[in-house]
Amino acid sequence: MNTPLVEEEQAFEAAARARYQEIGVPFPDRVVRVSSPLAGTFAAPIAACLATGHRNRRVLDSVLRAVDDTAGERIGRAVRDAVEAATAGPARGSVHGAAATALHADLPAARGRAKRDDLWDTVNEAVDADLRAAVEAAVGGARQDTIRGEIRRLWRARLPAAGVWWWWPFRDFVLFCPPPSDVHREPAGEDETARPRLHRADGPAVAWEDGFGLCFWRGTHVPRAVVDDTLTADEIIREPNAEIRRCAIERRGWDRFVIEARLDQIGPAVPDPGNPGQTLTLHDVPPGVYPTNVRVLLCTNGTVERDGTRRRFGLTVPAACTDPIEAAAWTYGLTPAQYAQAQRRS
Repeated sequence: MNTPLVEEEQAFEAAARARYQEIGVPFPDRVVRVSSPLAGTFAAPIAACLATGHRNRRVLDSVLRAVDDTAGERIGRAVRDAVEAATAGPARGSVHGAAATALHADLPAARGRAKRDDLWDTVNEAVDADLRAAVEAAVGGARQDTIRGEIRRLWRARLPAAGVWWWWPFRDFVLFCPPPSDVHREPAGEDETARPRLHRADGPAVAWEDGFGLCFWRGTHVPRAVVDDTLTADEIIREPNAEIRRCAIERRGWDRFVIEARLDQIGPAVPDPGNPGQTLTLHDVPPGVYPTNVRVLLCTNGTVERDGTRRRFGLTVPAACTDPIEAAAWTYGLTPAQYAQAQRRS
């Protein structure tokens, strides 16, 4: 009995054959599964160049080494395997040049049986962004040759299939990539009916079998350095994208970011009326660091952690808050006088 994935692959191939038939092009004998969208992005143009007569081994080796150096040797091996499988046979017809063999502009998307999920639009956009960056890193710049030029020209020569599959249709071969092997989501809020969002704090939220992955922080596509928490405070502040900057601060934690970024403290620390024995401090956040104008209230959790410590954390409050008590009261929807009478916070 076929596994569900094998059945989906068969459904994909049947749909792909139908698309070729619609434009009157024979379906290729070589149908190659690739391990990730990144492997397919490099393998398809390289294979097309080789299938149309490219014979400069020095250029090919140079490009493959560039893929190893920028995308990693695991991706490089996947690209080599796919290229070998896609070019293991005679080329068909008399068309010349890799771009002339690509059919992505002529074919409608293949329709398979895989279920569509609203999150896959987000995944597709993130794949596009990361592939663009990977191509630029590997074959961008001033250096020119046939293979590099075709990769830059054809890196988007793929089509979606059933929402979460990708395929690269050419005259002599078809490459296809199944869905990711690992997907991490979290609820988008306390409301049980809220749609889940992509999120993972310790690695890629969406990953394929060869290690290519997409990082998301609470639904926002971010660079791996954000999730790995390796950016310096200065790098976070200089990040031009406001949403990525916000995610990096949240990942770092306001308690650490306030110190590392040397944010100015507004007035002295004051005892926390709602958490006896602990203090509150209010810090200024310069305009442009966070997507909105805020200040940050640093406070301490009322509950002791398992290791005996108390977690220090930050809460964003309106920039109009002028002292820690006013800021703490605002987080509870109270006046400063009401917060002064609050019970111990847990």
